[in-house]
Amino acid sequence: MEFTVKLDRYEGPYTKLLELIEQRKLSITEISLVSVADEYIAYIKTLEQKNLVDISQFIVVASTLILMKAKSLLPGVVYTEEEEKQVHDLERKLELYAMLTNACTKLSSVYMKKILHSREYMKYKGDPVFVPDNRVTSIFLQSIASLTLMSFVSPKQLVKVAVEQALRIENVIENLLERVRTAKEVTLQSLADTGSTIEERKKLLIVNFIAMLELLRSGSINAVQHADGGEINILKSN
Repeated sequence: MEFTVKLDRYEGPYTKLLELIEQRKLSITEISLVSVADEYIAYIKTLEQKNLVDISQFIVVASTLILMKAKSLLPGVVYTEEEEKQVHDLERKLELYAMLTNACTKLSSVYMKKILHSREYMKYKGDPVFVPDNRVTSIFLQSIASLTLMSFVSPKQLVKVAVEQALRIENVIENLLERVRTAKEVTLQSLADTGSTIEERKKLLIVNFIAMLELLRSGSINAVQHADGGEINILKSN
């Protein structure tokens, strides 16, 4: 990961996430990461769109936070093996970054304060000298070079991988709003029925749920859930 130096500290996605957790005096757990997800995403919106490489690093972390928050809000969502690893990796990286930050703070407080041993620098005034071992001959060096070249592995042709088209939240919001306007009532579960696999339906369910929350916040739609964990009915806003 690339970092930029600013005001004598490293600026990056883990820096901001750790800062939000420390402000709330929380330990680094999945629950605490979910609790600061909204603040982290709000911070990303304030970043200037100048360095797309740096911003993409923030978005990678934000995607994991959105996944974790969706699971906390939707009891029926279960992590896949890859998603489980993604969540644990974020927790572990954040723990290591916190350890590194604390260690740097301690080291900076004692660095160059008590020098245990030092000696005066003496510049060598003689001519450069190279004294090879008696065993170092031209044939010996040639054999080392040959063995080194033989150990190189021929590069393999890169495998072409199909890239899945990302679901843009803006498009999902527009489609959801249009569907609610043309139908008397829409259920959240029905929005995921177009998926051909379990994974596709899960992604559609999570993204449409986030779109529903945004439309509820703006007052564009209404939603009703008659029982805990039951179906969510999406209605037109009066």
